[in-house]
Amino acid sequence: MPKDLEKQIQQRFTPAQQPRVREWLTDVRARLGGISRRHAGMMLRDHLEALVLLTSRELPLEKALARLDPGRLGGFYLSERTDWYPLDHAAKIYPMSMGLKRMMVFRLSCYLKKPVEPAIMQMALTYTICRFPYFATTVKCGFFWHYIDSAMRRFAVRQESKLPCAVMKLGQVSSPTLRVVYWQNRVSVEFFHILTDGTGGSVFLRTLVKTYLRLLGEKASDGPETLTLDQPPDPAEWRDDFVLGGRTRGARGFAGKPALQLRGMPAYEQPNRVLHFNFSTAALLERAHEKGVTMTTLMLGYLMLACRDACPRHGRRNIQIQLPVNMRRFYHSRTLRNFSLYCSIGLPPEAITSLDSILPLIDAQVKAGAARESLDETLELSRRLVRWLRFVPLIVKRPIAYLIYGTLSDAVFTTTFSNLGPIPMPQDMAAHIDKFDFVLGAPIRNRACCSLCSFQDRAVLTVTKNTPLTLFEDSLYRHFVESGLEPYMEGTS
Repeated sequence: MPKDLEKQIQQRFTPAQQPRVREWLTDVRARLGGISRRHAGMMLRDHLEALVLLTSRELPLEKALARLDPGRLGGFYLSERTDWYPLDHAAKIYPMSMGLKRMMVFRLSCYLKKPVEPAIMQMALTYTICRFPYFATTVKCGFFWHYIDSAMRRFAVRQESKLPCAVMKLGQVSSPTLRVVYWQNRVSVEFFHILTDGTGGSVFLRTLVKTYLRLLGEKASDGPETLTLDQPPDPAEWRDDFVLGGRTRGARGFAGKPALQLRGMPAYEQPNRVLHFNFSTAALLERAHEKGVTMTTLMLGYLMLACRDACPRHGRRNIQIQLPVNMRRFYHSRTLRNFSLYCSIGLPPEAITSLDSILPLIDAQVKAGAARESLDETLELSRRLVRWLRFVPLIVKRPIAYLIYGTLSDAVFTTTFSNLGPIPMPQDMAAHIDKFDFVLGAPIRNRACCSLCSFQDRAVLTVTKNTPLTLFEDSLYRHFVESGLEPYMEGTS
């Protein structure tokens, strides 16, 4: 037993309790044979810190030990994992196009009604990651493609100290491809997009929160919204389901003409600002129903108006908004990996006169671009690109991909709008949660990108800014207020 742990045991527990605690820690250590001594030592300290916290709240020792049962670790850390995963079709481009300012990172956050207990959240992550072996990984370079390799290490929960979606240090021996941070009552998981999309990320976050609440002794039911930790991982959860797409003769979807860009000099520190517009979900739905459109189309209308006001008035370029589409709508899929494509919604600035005039135009484009047939053509093009490039060495592909997908791809869009939709939770868990939000990482050329999610009667539109110029968000807020929607604003200054 390490000396510092022995000292804590003697200080925190009675002589009658100490043998039981040592026996428990010995059982924990026996299940950590596959990781380094340093990481094993940190995990032992995590267990003891959580035990001290639970017993300090007058929970009997045996009940606290039952909640922190070493059997929860299973055999995950017992021996070195040798499994690895090829990238899905969408993820093949992400690591090649990354740089110091472009990491393809997104964040999902859950706001609890009580402050986060770091020691318990750390144990919740330790148990949850065992159920998601595909997420307990790191990105490595092969000769032709990057790939995802197992990472045997302690996955840490840290107090937030950086801007949202900060650059991840990838390429190191065991650098993780996700980050879990907390601040006050907020727990956030940041994912490198190579791992998953918003749907898969939300399953992980909700499972983490469920495990955390159970460790605190709260009731948290199982349901389709989360995974069950005592069930073995299913290979279907990390399957590349892009192969499910229908084969078509047509192949299109990536190319496009340059779009108008928002005004403002890019800031050195990115993202420069992250703003949250908090709405009543019921009020947004009521307004969308009044207009005869979906919430996605309604929000695209407001974004078009704000882009018009914040873009320079010259040239013949259109305002183009990139709209990701979840392919799980069309194909039966259980994958937690990427399974999304995108369509483009565009209008010339002179055609954007009022919300009522542009909503029918936007609605028609959404219905056409997000249709299965159109997306299958984009999917077919991605398959062909991967097939054409499969024998080109990575050292040759990487600078080309960085140029095309890093800088030029931003040029064909003014902004991005990603709607994750409603985030369901079991009723007993929902009682402990205030809201969720969804943050996209900063692009290179676009000055802003936008995302939306909702939980019960709280919908949160998040704007990630790359410039301190406030034209876009000022216009967006003004159009909301003029329509009778008065969002509550939060975010960085």
